[in-house]
Amino acid sequence: MSRIPNLRLKYGTALLAAFSLSACYHSTRLAATWRDPNSGPLHFRQPVVVFVAKSETFRRTMEDKLAAQFPNASPSYKVIRDNDVGDGTKILSELDEAGFDGAVIMRVANVDQRITYTPGAYWYGGGAPYYSFAGYWGTAWGYPYDPGYIQTDQIVSIETQIYSLKNDKLLWAGRSETTDPKSVGKLGDSVIKHIMQELRKEGMVALLCGGSSLCERVAGH
Repeated sequence: MSRIPNLRLKYGTALLAAFSLSACYHSTRLAATWRDPNSGPLHFRQPVVVFVAKSETFRRTMEDKLAAQFPNASPSYKVIRDNDVGDGTKILSELDEAGFDGAVIMRVANVDQRITYTPGAYWYGGGAPYYSFAGYWGTAWGYPYDPGYIQTDQIVSIETQIYSLKNDKLLWAGRSETTDPKSVGKLGDSVIKHIMQELRKEGMVALLCGGSSLCERVAGH
């Protein structure tokens, strides 16, 4: 089983291009999820969160957003040196020695295009040519041609995996698909929102509300 993946990811350049080409921000959905049938609520005392990306800005943005969802979580860019990322066994040992007992890892799995063509339509009733302006005018406005069009969407797929570092075991995995993300920040917010909603739905984390109207997302305990 792989532990912490290499941070050199070929989809980084394609993802940045997707942001520049997108005209609007649509939606995120979870295409697939998996859970270890023997795992219960998460009990991480000190998790590390990792976002695999060639872009340091993208990595830090996503890790900061993800770390905010788990108590005592640390972004990997603060605890893992860039020259160590290729050795999963070494990273696992260093994290264990530093007291980390859980890991949440995200990576861009694919950036793809989905092309949709909508054909045009011509609503003409036929018949003889119209020799008068007045006669043709009514037909022209009554039976216009509706041109077809092509719509291209950018689909960004992100994998999320949650590991127990104590026994190097996968506890939960999910794959999200976001259509036309407008920015790194919006992509991160949308994906993390759906991941946390699913984890709460499955009882792996809880949303605890105190006496105030504010609620904190915390690992189940």
